[in-house]
Amino acid sequence: MGELEGHIIEWFVSGVGLAVVSLIGFVWRISHKVSELEKRMQGHTELRNSDMSQVHKDIDYVISKVEKNEDKMYSIVRNPTK
Repeated sequence: MGELEGHIIEWFVSGVGLAVVSLIGFVWRISHKVSELEKRMQGHTELRNSDMSQVHKDIDYVISKVEKNEDKMYSIVRNPTK
């Protein structure tokens, strides 16, 4: 009976060791995927912010041109030249 108990304990210890190593591998793989996704999200956020900044600059440019043309039109209406 002692020999059988030794084999059972040996199998049990091997199984526990394999489970621990598998768990460590699983946690490492998940954490690696999470860090990659965080980097990707950060890149998308930076791109979106730069795009929004450019859109705001473009809107400000268009508004300034419209205001400039409005001033010209108003001055033409106020002081018509013949």
